[in-house]
Amino acid sequence: MKFSQFNIEHKIENNILLYNTFSSGILLIEEEDLNEYKNIKLDIDKNESLLKKELIKGNMIVEDSLNEVDLIKYYSNILRYKNEGLFLTIAPTLSCNFVCPYCYEKGVDFTTMNENTIENTLKFIKNNIKKDEPLSISWYGGEPLMAFNIIEKLTNEILKYVNIENFSADIVTNGYLLTREYAKKMKEMKINSAQITLDGPPKIHDSRRKLSSGRGSFDRIIENIKNSCDLIDITIRVNLDNTNKEGIDELVSILKEKDIYDKVFLYIAKVEDLLNENNINILKEEFTEYNSRFLRKNKNFSNISEFNPNICGAVTNNSFVIDPNGNLYKCWDEIGRKKDV
Repeated sequence: MKFSQFNIEHKIENNILLYNTFSSGILLIEEEDLNEYKNIKLDIDKNESLLKKELIKGNMIVEDSLNEVDLIKYYSNILRYKNEGLFLTIAPTLSCNFVCPYCYEKGVDFTTMNENTIENTLKFIKNNIKKDEPLSISWYGGEPLMAFNIIEKLTNEILKYVNIENFSADIVTNGYLLTREYAKKMKEMKINSAQITLDGPPKIHDSRRKLSSGRGSFDRIIENIKNSCDLIDITIRVNLDNTNKEGIDELVSILKEKDIYDKVFLYIAKVEDLLNENNINILKEEFTEYNSRFLRKNKNFSNISEFNPNICGAVTNNSFVIDPNGNLYKCWDEIGRKKDV
C-alpha cells in the first residue's frame, strides 16, 4: 500500500492535521500517535494498527496499483454525464424573515410558488425521472419554512410517484420557524437533515442575523434546535468573517451549556461577500488558521468519513435549481436572477 498523493499535512502545535483533498477525509493525529504515524510511513505494509485502518478509511492510504489521477477522472466523468436519477434544489419562496448583511440574494424578487408553478414542477420531475430512479431534493430559499405548505404539497405528490426508498431530502433554513411540530412533519416527509446558521453568541449573531423587524433570533433558534435535534439531523454552520471571528469559542460554550453540542454537527465557513460592501471579508490564509484552531478544539467535528466522491451539480446532466417562478438554473448562487436562467 502507499500514501495518497493528495494528502496534506498541517502541523498544529504538537499534533498533525491530515487532510486528503480527493476524499475530503480529515484526521487529527495527536502527539501520542505521532510515533505510530511515523512507523506506518517507514513500513506501511507490515503495520496493522488502528491508526492505519483510519487512514485507509479516509483514503489517505491506498493500494499500490491505484492510479489516483485516473480515478478522479473516472468519477468526474461518471458524475458529470450520468443521466440516472434527479438532484434538485427547490426554492418554494424567495421571501425571508431575516435581513442578513452578507446575503447574496439582495435585489431578487421575493416571489412564492403559485399553483401553476407547483404543477409544472411536478410535471418536470415526472418527465425527467423513472419511478425506480433516485430523487434527491434540497429545499432552499429565501426561507423555505415560510412556504412550508408548499413543501408539504409537493412532497406528498412526489411520494405518490417515486419509490420512497430512493427518495431523500434536506433543507437549508435559518431555523427561526423550525418548531418541533414542523420537525415531526419533516421527518414524515423524509426531510431527514437541516442546515441552520448561528453566527456566534447572542450579541454577535443578533447583530447579523436579525428579523426584518430588527429583533434578534438567537434564543429562539437555539430552542428550536434543542427541540428538534432528536428528530432530524442538524448541522450548524457559522459564517465566519472579520466581525465574528472571535466569537466561536463562546458559541461552543453555549451549545455545551444547552446540551446541544454533542447532538449536532458544527462547522465554520468563510463568508463570501462578493462585493465586499461591508469590508467584512476574511483572508483565506487567516480563515485556514481559524478553521485549524476550531478543529483542534472540537475534535468530535474532525472525523473520518467514508469515501463519497462528489462534483458540483452545475456541471452535471441531472442536477437543477428551481426558483418560485419555475425557472431552471444550474447553480443556486444564481437563483432569482433571470439573466442566468
